[in-house]
Parts: sequence; structure tokens; C-alpha cells
Amino acid sequence: MPSTIDAPVADLPQSFEAWWAVPGAWVEEPNRRRGGWSGMLRATLAGRLYYVKKQCNHLHRSLASPRGEPTTEREYRNIVRLAGLGIRVPQPVFRGSGRTAEGYAGILVTEALEGFVSLDALQTDAATDRRALAQKVGTVIGTLHRARLQHSCLYDKHIMVRGQGAAAEVALIDLEKLRRPLLPWRAAAHDLDQLSRHQALWDDGDWRALLAAHAVALRGSGQPA
Repeated sequence: MPSTIDAPVADLPQSFEAWWAVPGAWVEEPNRRRGGWSGMLRATLAGRLYYVKKQCNHLHRSLASPRGEPTTEREYRNIVRLAGLGIRVPQPVFRGSGRTAEGYAGILVTEALEGFVSLDALQTDAATDRRALAQKVGTVIGTLHRARLQHSCLYDKHIMVRGQGAAAEVALIDLEKLRRPLLPWRAAAHDLDQLSRHQALWDDGDWRALLAAHAVALRGSGQPA
């Protein structure tokens, strides 16, 4: 399995073992599931901030990988897939897998989205900014759903924003559970219902604006922002 990104970043570790040993602060403490564990570190190297997802015996099984592969590999492919759609995502700098004393481990390293904040932490009192942002997010999600993809974990904390109003940039994170449902309409139904229940920024009018922008993008006449 490849263990480096096509264009390795200078002054950064270039092996699974070196990245596995990189010190940092846990952003997400390791939690146990899938018969293994998964956690996220925040590390600063060469003056830049990186997020290091580390997993052990945390496997995803599919027809292509019946014995299982680290879910970090799945997330890396999803990042590449969304970038190909023009959707802003974290930039990967390393991915790989290897054996540790605990078992089969995977790692995915991405650059921090500089200047972005999560939607749940966003503070704005301007109604016009909230409405414009709702439209931006609707366009991004509609682009995702037009490709028949379902985020599957679309909480406000997984939508990242930089800037205000119509000039805001939107990015999606936590793409480990991205999937292609057998019934394409379920992708939009699932994600929109999930986001509506986990966001507190927008009122009913803003949400209608989001849905209108989503519908335009779903038809293929909108562009991700």
C-alpha cells in the first residue's frame, strides 16, 4: 500500500513509523470501535499545523478489501474524490499503514484548514451574512449529492467556514463515513435531515435559502464555493 502522497512536503516525516511517533495533543481522544481504536492528534511541524489521524485495528471491509483496510485509506480516497468535484477539503500530506505492537495500524495526515472555523463555533449577528452562508453551504452540499455521495456525518462541526457572507469559503471535513447509497435520493434526505437537527445558526428563512441553493446545485447549475 502506498505510504506517501504524490508530492511529499519537504521537512516533514516521510515514513509511517516516523509519523506514528510524532508527538502532539489529542484533539479527539482515542475511542474504541470496530474492534480497534481511532484518534486525532494536532501537531506543529516546521512552523505549520497538521492533523494526524491514528488508528489501530480500526478496519473497513468491502468487496475490494474483504479482509479489511484501515479506514484512513477510505478517508483519503474520499478526500481525493471531493477535491475532484471542486469541494474544499483538507489537503493530505501523508497516508500509510503498518504493523505496531497492537496490530494493523493506519495513519492519515492533513494540513490544517488555515483561517477556517467550524459552523458550530461561527459567530455572526448579521442576518445577510447568515443567509449568504446558508446559500453557500447549500451549494456545496448539493454538489456532493449530485455526485450521488452521502457525507453520513454532516454535523455543523464538520462544516468549516472562512470569511463572511457571499465571500465565505466552505470546506467539509470528517469524510471517513462518506458513502454512495444504493438509492441516490437517500444521500440528500439523510444529510439534510442530519444537518437541520444539529445546527443552531440559521432560522427558517435561512434554511429555505439553503434548500433552494441545494436544489440548484443538485440540478447541476450551481458551483461549489
